[in-house]
Amino acid sequence: MVEATPTRGLALRAATRMRVAAGPRRRAATLARALVALAVVAVVVVSLAALAPPACAAHAPGADSLRIRFELGASTDYTNELFYEDNFDSNAVFLNRKLLDSPQTLVGGVAFAQLEGTRGRRSTEFQLQNELHYGDLLQRDVLAGTLRSESSPDWLLQFTPSAEYLHDRTFDRNLEEWRTRAGVRVRRTLSDGSNFAELSASGDLLRSDGVGSEFVLDRNAARAAVAFERMPLLGPEWRLEYGFATRVFPDSGERDHFEHGVEGQLRLDLPGGRPLMLEGGAERRVTMRLAPTTRDNYWEGRAAAEADPGVGGSWSVRIRLEAEALHYDLEDSTLFFDYEVVRARVGPRLSSGGPWSVTVAPRAETLFSRLDPAEGYQELAGTVELEYLNPGSWWNATPAAGWRDYDEIPGSAGDAAFGLHSSYAFYELGLLADQTLPAGLRLRAFLNGRFEYHIDSAQDARSLYFSLDVRRLF
Repeated sequence: MVEATPTRGLALRAATRMRVAAGPRRRAATLARALVALAVVAVVVVSLAALAPPACAAHAPGADSLRIRFELGASTDYTNELFYEDNFDSNAVFLNRKLLDSPQTLVGGVAFAQLEGTRGRRSTEFQLQNELHYGDLLQRDVLAGTLRSESSPDWLLQFTPSAEYLHDRTFDRNLEEWRTRAGVRVRRTLSDGSNFAELSASGDLLRSDGVGSEFVLDRNAARAAVAFERMPLLGPEWRLEYGFATRVFPDSGERDHFEHGVEGQLRLDLPGGRPLMLEGGAERRVTMRLAPTTRDNYWEGRAAAEADPGVGGSWSVRIRLEAEALHYDLEDSTLFFDYEVVRARVGPRLSSGGPWSVTVAPRAETLFSRLDPAEGYQELAGTVELEYLNPGSWWNATPAAGWRDYDEIPGSAGDAAFGLHSSYAFYELGLLADQTLPAGLRLRAFLNGRFEYHIDSAQDARSLYFSLDVRRLF
């Protein structure tokens, strides 16, 4: 187990003060780099759009097109968490428990613009879009482009650059971030038309500045991958991919690392044409040099199986099983400990044959940890998913309730001080809505609320997040 020393703590605080003090100088440079990155993305994709022939009025087969659309509107977000905190006097004598909350409301305007079209008799597609949010505490601008070209029926090339600027003043922060990313993908159709080979590469950079940036590490990253895929008209479908990534952190050289990863998917048809999906993956991360902690030296794996067998008529059964594991090269019992998680969800689904469907999905989850058994738990919950999907409307409501039971450390019965967690009952509700309104308006809403009632009432908690976005489409 690695422990922080007073000397390291003083050095960290000093470095944090130096970084925040340098904020005004770096902020100008950060903004300049963000603007340059946004301009580069715009120039790359717009220059391609300029090569597109004029749109044909009749839109005959094979004719190229050019389309521009806009969205203007407003959005608001509200988030709050309520929790208890022990209150002590100057002599460390316990006085009482205080109920604290952290409400935050954001209001802002939103603007979205998109340019898309084709050239070369639709052999090349391009798209440039920009989404701007300008609010009282949060300003964000994302510019992204896509170029997709089929030089022949057997070759596909795709290029996806993007840039983002963020100024976040929520929760006493004054954080600026800019991110740039570019990816390229080449796909080759093999002899029989059902097999494919794919090469891809991507890179991204992240820079931050201001109050709060001490918790956001600057990053330079690159990744390359090769994949093989089979997609016949009939029979099993599969995909296998290997990727290699490297990440360098200018603010924390000890976290520089390499990462190997492999992923696979398999789709089989059950009797009646119902699909069975199998997927899995694993990563191996290792630091470039000796690090004081083991957090970037580990193995991670995951696997899942999902099926939706029909029962008869409008009824089917949704089944999903998941497992994941994380194993460190050298674990400790405080932060970086090995664990395994298993999840299962099984329940009937009723479809009306129209826009409505209802799914009842009991679920179970358990976590095992050999070195830190206090983190282990078993959870049982019941969920109901109500969905309405129609042209211009999508509504999804998911109420849930359950019980999470934490493992008891031997010898700690009746003594809450031995564990960080206490078992609890929870109730939650999730809601998603995307609704077209008259006069060219569109409404999007998201709601998530959760209540926790612990055996140790000092750990009771409540949280609420709500987002509403209304736009005029042009």
